[in-house]
Amino acid sequence: MAKKNESKRRIVESKYDAPLLRQLCEEGADAQTAKKKLGLASLQSLRTHLMRLSVEDNQLRTLPGLYERSNSRVRVTKHGIKITLKKLEAIEGDFQINSEFTIEVDEDNRIILSPVTAAGPDDEEEAPESDGEA
Repeated sequence: MAKKNESKRRIVESKYDAPLLRQLCEEGADAQTAKKKLGLASLQSLRTHLMRLSVEDNQLRTLPGLYERSNSRVRVTKHGIKITLKKLEAIEGDFQINSEFTIEVDEDNRIILSPVTAAGPDDEEEAPESDGEA
């Protein structure tokens, strides 16, 4: 039988801080700010902590932006930038599937997507090559 090494077991401590979370709720801080100040990794953890605080205080507590998902937000994943058609429709553009864009950054560090105008085979007329014969 193998003995378990108790010293290698890590105990994960909860970052639950009721007074700070209560203060953030009373100040009306948004969910992202509260998540950063509490040192939490996800909004789901923040929701769990808010439910615990609500039970302790016997009062429902929530933060602005905790349950909202923006249709206009673009996410960067390990595979690249993720822009769904719903997100593009939210900005009221006329976008087709398989559209191509160029990405530019302006002087205010804003990202600008510009549609690429594809030149079709009829648009490109090549001059016939001359092989030196007259």
